[in-house]
Amino acid sequence: MRGEKTFFMKQLLTLAFIAICPFYLASQNIDTIFSETVASVQLRVNGDFKNGNLPVTPLKGGSLTLTFDDLNAIFSNFSYTIEQCDRDWQPTRLEKIEYLEGLMEDRITDMKNAQATNVAYVSYQVTIPNQTVRWNKSGNYLLKVFEDNAEKTPILTRRFIVFEEILLPNPEFQIPIGFKFNSSHELDFKLEAKNFRISNPINELRATVIQNGRWDRAKQNIKPSFVVGDQINFDYQDSLVWPAGKEWRYVDMRSTRFRSERVQTIVNGEDTWEFLMRPDLDRSREPYLIYPDLNGGYFVETQDFRNQGGGNSRIQADYGNLFMALKYKEPIPDADVYVFGQLSDWKIDDRFKLEYDEKRLEYAGEIQLKQGFYNYCYVVVPRKTGIPDFSMLEGDWYETENEYHIIIYYRAFGARFDRVIGYQKTLSSRR
Repeated sequence: MRGEKTFFMKQLLTLAFIAICPFYLASQNIDTIFSETVASVQLRVNGDFKNGNLPVTPLKGGSLTLTFDDLNAIFSNFSYTIEQCDRDWQPTRLEKIEYLEGLMEDRITDMKNAQATNVAYVSYQVTIPNQTVRWNKSGNYLLKVFEDNAEKTPILTRRFIVFEEILLPNPEFQIPIGFKFNSSHELDFKLEAKNFRISNPINELRATVIQNGRWDRAKQNIKPSFVVGDQINFDYQDSLVWPAGKEWRYVDMRSTRFRSERVQTIVNGEDTWEFLMRPDLDRSREPYLIYPDLNGGYFVETQDFRNQGGGNSRIQADYGNLFMALKYKEPIPDADVYVFGQLSDWKIDDRFKLEYDEKRLEYAGEIQLKQGFYNYCYVVVPRKTGIPDFSMLEGDWYETENEYHIIIYYRAFGARFDRVIGYQKTLSSRR
């Protein structure tokens, strides 16, 4: 009887969790790679793979380019489709024919074999919108790639946002009040709605703010705090606050011939390159150091073909094993350490977990990556709570420059989907 009661309570808790956390459940299949052989997935604005960590494009005149590799190294019949979502990333009530023009899905025909690499792979690429698949409404969208018309079992998904250039958020950074926020960023912003009629801004407008393209730190469903005439304010003291972090660590794997600053040794193994990094140190108590970074991102590039006009990094960049180490005098009790960044899909992933070496007094691990320039940080995850701690090994510093994306959603009374009527990217200033 007690067991039945316990089971019943667990069921109730599960149902309650589903009711109050739809975003968590929806996000389980968002920005995810479902195939073990798919790697180096990037979706970038206008095909610029060196800048920007968030795929956001205007309704008119913008484009996005998806690239990924399949380490199976055989040509596969991959197709893609696009699904519109609401501001909580749940599917909208619209049928595809209402927001897509042309075909509802299409094959990826741009596929190329790797050239002169130790690790064989096939690179796939598609740019959207195109003559075959294009959208006609703003909003949140989910790009799904699948094999052999099996849309219900995608190999990868990527979210992106299409916006209308109607309202331009005016951001302003503040120093948060209170000791606990002295190493954080607070972002307030305003909208001027003189030329766009909104009947009830408090009920019809919502905002999302994202730090460095990280949806795990996104603040969503933000209502306007108050409205004065045509000015709509989003000003919540000590609420729209993010830990500042520090400039991201980096490693340069672009050359197999010359060692970069952070690489100690490069070995051409039997079937792959091996990059041995210089050990990292705990920098939580280190002072702030200014240097440019990619705000946690990465780009693929090889510098091994400069005498051939620069080569083609998409298919000539090789894969290698990166050996990483973090010096630490003793293992952190009841916790694990992970490498984190866009290289891990902004997720706590076991492929990026480090193990403690008691002889060397360090956390160490091996990660397979494509040649390129990578940002990363170290994250501590307590086994009891599972809540990542990004400050323990990195620290926070107010002067850190971060990238913030402000997205304005609008749903008029009776509408069936959320339009995106405003977008702004801004950088926190160094002071």
